[in-house]
Amino acid sequence: MQTQSQGVEWQHERRYYPRKKTSKKTLVAVSGDHQNLPYNISDISEGGLSFLYLGEIPMYLKNSQVDIYVNEELQISEMPVELITDQQLKGFSIARRRCSVRFGELSRAQQMRLQMFIKSHSQSM
Repeated sequence: MQTQSQGVEWQHERRYYPRKKTSKKTLVAVSGDHQNLPYNISDISEGGLSFLYLGEIPMYLKNSQVDIYVNEELQISEMPVELITDQQLKGFSIARRRCSVRFGELSRAQQMRLQMFIKSHSQSM
């Protein structure tokens, strides 16, 4: 299956959980990010999320965690993540990247908050 999203072409999509598009009000903060900025979440599922950011250099995400916000209010904190891809998007005058991460082992409370977040702040793609 071949799909294209914002200049990135995916050859084979192997997702267990369906991706959901999020509103522009949803943000992610990454622990250890040298820029210490929140980024817009592009899409999310129970298995992970992707976000967009400006820059030419890929993020360093070893042993990282993310916090998810809506309207600057913390929704879910300290979710462990593992880097899946970090690709530069084509067709932009300023270097723009799309980073996709997989969630690590979540606590039961984090899983429940994530399910509620997806239900309340996302829609099918």
